[in-house]
Parts: sequence; C-alpha cells; structure tokens
Amino acid sequence: MIACTSALLAGCGGAPEGVPGMPSGVPGAPQPGQPEPGGEQQPPPGGEQPGGMGGGQQGGGEQGGDQAKAQLQGQLDQLNQSSPITFDPDSSELTDQGKETVTKAADMLKTAPQEMKFQVAGFTASGTNSSQDSKELSQARAQAVVDQLTQAGVPAERLQPTGEGDAGGDPAASRKVEIKVQ
Repeated sequence: MIACTSALLAGCGGAPEGVPGMPSGVPGAPQPGQPEPGGEQQPPPGGEQPGGMGGGQQGGGEQGGDQAKAQLQGQLDQLNQSSPITFDPDSSELTDQGKETVTKAADMLKTAPQEMKFQVAGFTASGTNSSQDSKELSQARAQAVVDQLTQAGVPAERLQPTGEGDAGGDPAASRKVEIKVQ
C-alpha cells in the first residue's frame, strides 16, 4: 500500500508523455486540457478558458467599494427620511426619535467595511441668534450623535463631526444631523 501510494505520488510510471510526475488516473480518461473523444476540449485546471481571462471579473475592488458606499448611503438616507435624527429647539439634546434613529444607524455603520469613514453633519434652524451660535450649536449636535454612535460600538476614528450651521427652510426640519459616507 505504501509503495503504491509513493509510486502514485511519483507518477506511477503511467503518466501521459511529457507530463512527469502526473498520475495517469483512470486509463482512457481524458486529461484536463486534452480533447475528449467527442472532440470538445476540457478547460485546464483553475477554470480559465483557453486564450482568455476566465469567466470571472477582474479587478472591481474600487468599483465594489463605490457600490457598497452608494448602497449604504441609500440606506442611511432612507432611514433619515422615515425617521430623522432630530433635536429640541436651541438644544443639542437628541429627541427620543433621534436617539432611536442613531441606534439604527449605528447598526448599519458597524456592519460597513472597516475602511469606510462617515461625516456626521449637524444643522440648525434659521431662528438661532447668530451665525456663530448656529455654527456652534450645529457642531454640538453633530458631536452628540458621534458620542451616541461610539457608545453603540462605532469606532470614533471612523466618524467626523461637522457643524454646518443654518440649514434654512422649515425650522423643525432644520434641527437635524445627517450621516454621509465619505
């Protein structure tokens, strides 16, 4: 038995000519890359077709990453439309709805590829006293969301809080934070 196994590994003397050390397998069975009795050629090992690059796609790492970013951004946008991350007037305290939305967003961000980073953009309503106050409040809102995201398990180094200031439009809709894939 051991002698036969060693002989098989060494080629068993029955390998096709020109292929040293390759066992012949079943007598009369076609070898990969050799024509079958019906005339069709089997593909060589590795699945590549003769003269081509094979059936799979080449590269695609960057494209796949862009597609993953777009898909995640779409999910975040959909979440934000159905349940925005909102705050009380002139406050950086999240509403109950805002807290629930941040928790859902955290679940999405934690499953995203580790190389993805996120901008957490805070906004205020036009009723804020000055543009400086508006900028500071929007930054505080963004930071409040970052804090809750990190408490939920999203690494802080993946999050960039920014204060965008006055969002204009409906004051209630302007007291918000948006999460954008960078």
